[in-house]
Amino acid sequence: MLKPVWNPFSRYADKLEKRIDKILKKVAFLGIFEAQRKIEDMMEANLVILDLWLEARFKGYKYLTRSNRKRMYRNSQEIGRIFLEFAAQQNIDAAAINQNLKDLGLSSPEVPADNEKLRFLVAMMLFLRPEAGRFQYLEGASFGKLLVNLEKNQKMIGDCNQIVTFYTFLFSLKYDIKDLQIKMLPQHVCLHFKGIDIEATAGGFANYKEYLQLLPIVELISTNLLDVSDFRDKQIKLQPREFLKAAQLANNLSSERELVTKNLKIGYHNVALSVMKDNDYETALFFLKTAGIDTDEDRKLEANILNNATIYYSKKRDFRKARYYAELSDDQTLKKYVDEQEGLFFYNNNSWLKAREIFLRTGNQQMVKATYGKEYNEIQARVAGLRELSVMRSHRNDYRKMLDLAQKMEDQALIENIRNILKQI
Repeated sequence: MLKPVWNPFSRYADKLEKRIDKILKKVAFLGIFEAQRKIEDMMEANLVILDLWLEARFKGYKYLTRSNRKRMYRNSQEIGRIFLEFAAQQNIDAAAINQNLKDLGLSSPEVPADNEKLRFLVAMMLFLRPEAGRFQYLEGASFGKLLVNLEKNQKMIGDCNQIVTFYTFLFSLKYDIKDLQIKMLPQHVCLHFKGIDIEATAGGFANYKEYLQLLPIVELISTNLLDVSDFRDKQIKLQPREFLKAAQLANNLSSERELVTKNLKIGYHNVALSVMKDNDYETALFFLKTAGIDTDEDRKLEANILNNATIYYSKKRDFRKARYYAELSDDQTLKKYVDEQEGLFFYNNNSWLKAREIFLRTGNQQMVKATYGKEYNEIQARVAGLRELSVMRSHRNDYRKMLDLAQKMEDQALIENIRNILKQI
């Protein structure tokens, strides 16, 4: 049963959300089995609230406001009620189930109670198979898109992770979810019950002989937390530090260390790429380093981050930060780029002495001469229009400086012109 929070200033839509947060703070300090036990208790209490609150906290979907979550929780209860009524009305033929399983090379459960549970799962397939018109598959869809108002003919939309989660929720309305497992396939997940695969996206039995792992149902949570496609969803407002917490939670829940380590690295890389697009290069580097820079792909991504950061801050005229990222890259071309951009900035703002100092350091003789030209023009402006020799003599030092600058520019026409003036005065 839902237990709404009545405090209008609370961020929680239900008391179970608050309870989940308290549990999450402890999970990081627990062993895998104790962490799994506590999360499994939360799944049994209400998997919809657990999964949606984790999405709201760790994936940052904008639409998961407090009021929207309350509405979705009510919708999930109503879907559960409609399904239980539907299941009670079904006359499911055990012989047809056995034949279906036999055709797939599978056997029916030996325990009578398990056959009852299997019929309950078949009722879910009939209820949610795409042909029934209630569910539609969409890759990368968030869990909230399943929690619609069926009485208004709204269609439940989800991907394999999300529909497997909802099957598990419906199963928990009558049975212990510990009877269920998840089977991990490349880029896919299906529900598993007593040696039988249940393809929730199609609403039918399956027999996947080649697969990656067969995991306890509690690891559905870590799978959802690290679902890469969700983190690429355009609706997401990324909160990288929250993703780190989610990744750590998934890590503490998973008994498959190799799998979760691989998924963590993929997740870290995707967050690094995402925040880099938002010009948050510090966070991008943080996640890349957290993942570990071990492969050529890692080093290529690091170089890309540092290159983009250097160019971005150079264009923002924040040369201190640009130089910081260029130094991290140890790329001499990037370091020279920052110097050149800073030199051009000073040059365009008539700080030609600072510009010249930088261009001399970089060895850009063309721009060094250009700074001499800037200085020449500044002095020329003081003597422009002078015609009387007595007045021109008072500016003899200006003309001498102009001759010196003309010689540094190697401009023969200017050199001859200034020499002629100096002979006259």
